[in-house]
Amino acid sequence: MAVLFKKMARKHPRTKLVSYHPVVKSVKRVDRHDVAKLVADETTLNPMEAEMALAQLEKVLVRLLLQGYTVQMGEWASFNLTVTSDGAASEAECTAALIKQVRAHCRFTAKFRAQLQDADFVLATSLTETRKKKEQEEGE
Repeated sequence: MAVLFKKMARKHPRTKLVSYHPVVKSVKRVDRHDVAKLVADETTLNPMEAEMALAQLEKVLVRLLLQGYTVQMGEWASFNLTVTSDGAASEAECTAALIKQVRAHCRFTAKFRAQLQDADFVLATSLTETRKKKEQEEGE
C-alpha cells in the first residue's frame, strides 16, 4: 500500500507568499497489540509472547537509557538521552538542577532511512474517491 499525503498551504514568514507542500497523512494509529500480532506472523512466537517481548523491550530500553547507555538496535536505530537546560555563568554553577527536561532521542541508521526512500505516495483524496466509486459500484 502507498503512503497517503495531503496538500497543505503554508505562508512564508518573510514574504507572506503561499506555497503548497505535500504532507504525509496517517491512515491509522497502530498500537503495541497490533504490532505484536504482525511480529507473531513473522516469527515462531504467538501473539501473546510477541506482545510480552515488546513490553519487555520497552522496560529494558528505559532502564538502559536511565543508566546512561546509548542503545544500538541492530541496523535500524540507536537510542540515547538528551536534555534541555538553562545555562550557567560558570562551570561551578553548572549542576543537574539546571536540567529542565529529559528526552529520548532515536537516530535511525542510513540503511533504514534508505529503505524508506522507496515509498510510493498517493494523494489522500484520490484514495477516498476510489473507495467511494467502489462502494457505489457494489451498491448497484
